[in-house]
Amino acid sequence: MKKLLFIAGLFALATTVNAQKTSMKSGATTFSIAGNVGPATTADYTQAFGGDIQVDLPVGTGLKITGSGGYENFGYKVGTFKGHSSVIPLLAGVKFNLSTNVYGHAQLGYSISTASGVKGAFTYAPSVGYMFSPNFDASVKYLGLSYGNGSNTTLSAVVARLAYNF
Repeated sequence: MKKLLFIAGLFALATTVNAQKTSMKSGATTFSIAGNVGPATTADYTQAFGGDIQVDLPVGTGLKITGSGGYENFGYKVGTFKGHSSVIPLLAGVKFNLSTNVYGHAQLGYSISTASGVKGAFTYAPSVGYMFSPNFDASVKYLGLSYGNGSNTTLSAVVARLAYNF
């Protein structure tokens, strides 16, 4: 049921963004789809990969409010046992220009676990990126998930994100 609601929400977000979009200018609302991959920084975890969709809403010169939803998979290996842990991060953030074509992006939100019976996690994701063109950008993101289950468990990764912007 969570997955169905998540997919419906993503569809509604995409439809709304497409209806509001007026041009490819930097002052217009933009929508992006991206993939990411990188090493996990938590012991026993090996890699992270996933994807997301994001909306950027301009609120001032060089400043945008963002919203994103996606899927992230963390692979792990403990001894000879291998497995994976997946989450659906839902993030809101602020994107700001640092210089021509270079931006900073700070996001906060919540990640829903795809495993039955596993609680979600507070999620934070600072990043720095570069706009190659109005349609393509790349960034390096630190993705941290903090589980408030009394054990102070944190799951994290440094991922490279490549996005196509509409």
